[in-house]
Amino acid sequence: MSLISIGMPLYNAEKYVAEALGSLLKQTHTDFEIIISDNGSTDRTQEIVASFAEKDDRIKIFKQSENLGPLRNFQFVLHQAQGEYFLWRSYDDWSDDHYLERLSSALDKNTDAELAVARLVQDNGTRQRIAGHELDYDGFDGRLLTRMYLLKSSHASWMYGLFRRNAVKTAIDAVLDTYPHVWAWDYLVLFPFALKGTITTDYSTTFFQRETGISSSVFRPKTAGAQIRLANDFYRFCQRQLRLCEIGFFQTLWMSVYLLKFTSSRTEKFSRTLRILLRLRKP
Repeated sequence: MSLISIGMPLYNAEKYVAEALGSLLKQTHTDFEIIISDNGSTDRTQEIVASFAEKDDRIKIFKQSENLGPLRNFQFVLHQAQGEYFLWRSYDDWSDDHYLERLSSALDKNTDAELAVARLVQDNGTRQRIAGHELDYDGFDGRLLTRMYLLKSSHASWMYGLFRRNAVKTAIDAVLDTYPHVWAWDYLVLFPFALKGTITTDYSTTFFQRETGISSSVFRPKTAGAQIRLANDFYRFCQRQLRLCEIGFFQTLWMSVYLLKFTSSRTEKFSRTLRILLRLRKP
């Protein structure tokens, strides 16, 4: 049984964090550590997580002396991890009890895979709906159409799948070194896994993601100028990763064109930005 490290980057999480921790402590795969980083919370977060840690020594708590920002906090918990596999868990999400067991088994069986993802259900407080696009392919074959299919199918919730720790550490470090935005950063962490086809699935277990709308209201760029800068940085990052992949001239050329569409869909649609610019130009 492989040790799984679970990173929980927290900030003012008192409303749901007990539920999230409760879900993790019921997992049928029991060989795990939970690494909590409290990013300067001003509510009861620290008190709640401390009460859990007193009862379970698999929980390790770090309290930041100053707010690192959300992305550095995500990076921090990963850098403290010791497990072969790694999972991020938000304070307001939960999963089936066999989530860790099923996804770790998927990685054990597929040694080429670096990320295992599950069925996704999103919850807005009043209803639940199946979300995301469940992959339907017979393994990665290196073809252009397969790479495009994986990128098109990628979903932000894959961030909460199970990674091989060393692979995701490389991915997030590259993003934080070159991408100065919060919006759409998760797709860039996932980008190399989709590009290389190192993703496996198990849809017999489910990840439940709570929809709050907080990220969109806080981190989404508000002006056309900010949207353009973000899209430019996003595209340039993808291009750098594409060059590292060494997939040949033909595929690189076509993927460079396709990445324009991918950038538009994952950041701010170019048509929306254009409408904002046109409104600004009106007398």
